[in-house]
Amino acid sequence: MPLIKTIINTNKIITMKKQLLFMVACSLAALTASAQITITTADIETPNHVVYQANDTLPTISIGNASATTQTWTMTGLAQSTKDTLNFIPYAWQPNANFPTSNVVIKQGSANQYAFALNDANGFSILGNGGTANIMGANVNLNQIYTPSEKLATFPFTLNSSVANNYRTYAKFFFGQTITYLGNPIQVDSIKEHSTVNKTILVDAFGSLTTPLGTFNVIRSKETKITHDTIDGFIVLSTMPYFGMWQNAAYTTLDTAVTYTWWANGVGFPLVKANVDLLGNVKSVSWLLQTPSLGINEYSSGAENVYPNPAQNEINFVADAAKQKSIQVFDITGRLVDTFLITENVTTLNTSAYANGLYTYSILGKDNSIISRGKFSIAK
Repeated sequence: MPLIKTIINTNKIITMKKQLLFMVACSLAALTASAQITITTADIETPNHVVYQANDTLPTISIGNASATTQTWTMTGLAQSTKDTLNFIPYAWQPNANFPTSNVVIKQGSANQYAFALNDANGFSILGNGGTANIMGANVNLNQIYTPSEKLATFPFTLNSSVANNYRTYAKFFFGQTITYLGNPIQVDSIKEHSTVNKTILVDAFGSLTTPLGTFNVIRSKETKITHDTIDGFIVLSTMPYFGMWQNAAYTTLDTAVTYTWWANGVGFPLVKANVDLLGNVKSVSWLLQTPSLGINEYSSGAENVYPNPAQNEINFVADAAKQKSIQVFDITGRLVDTFLITENVTTLNTSAYANGLYTYSILGKDNSIISRGKFSIAK
């Protein structure tokens, strides 16, 4: 009997251990399923990198259940209707006295337009925009200042993180256009643009997201932005050309925008941003086409930088516009294929018509002397 009891007790212990292990396994599985991530300043892209973002203008995705905290999102059907290239560059390459605290500047595509941002331990925010914009056929230099800054995320950014962000934007620039109002020509000398923005962000869900780029553990934030836009115009009367007056609130609009954003660790940029209407219908989606790449690959013996290298449809040259005049591009045979003037510290060359292969370039000074030479390649 003692032997039988011992065997029985041993079996009970073994059974209890198995049950205990099963319970622990279930608990660990539950913890894994409910694990969430936290976004910090280290998860935002740093200067000298390029972000390639696709836009789906006819999306068929679902943003998920508004009331479920843990979710699985499958967005493998995202399409590439258009593509954006975002260049993250140091503030020193594109300084602007209106945004002295900026530590990263974001240039979109080949346009000379820049978003001045601040990424620090407290959060990621936009201080404003600066550059050159084409307004009714004329290139206009302008700066749009945000007071205070527009917050994109506050750190640490995790489930139930919330942001209340009220700010104003302001820009004033020369317009110099004649418009027709009630059948009469009116000359608008200058424009003031200012907006009042009431914005809230809430991290309302977490889980797993699958896009054409892969599968990631993510958090989802919901952003609601109510914007009151006002435009004032300085009107010059044709009958009194030497006198004018500000027409305040010549144009006003009210707009409400709702955006869902999915963030992941170690990616550097949001994986997906979905714009929805007030009924929750997804209207457009921007998504990360590939993980951000190092944009700087310096071949030149001088201080100039060329990125991305290899390039596809465009390439950026970082050069001192105050000291340097132009850039000449040559093919592998030495034939001159392009020459363009340096008007900005970062100049973008459209290479969509270039054939794959190796190219060289020369940067010329104001006196047409060669400052430096280098090379880059096209790989489409």
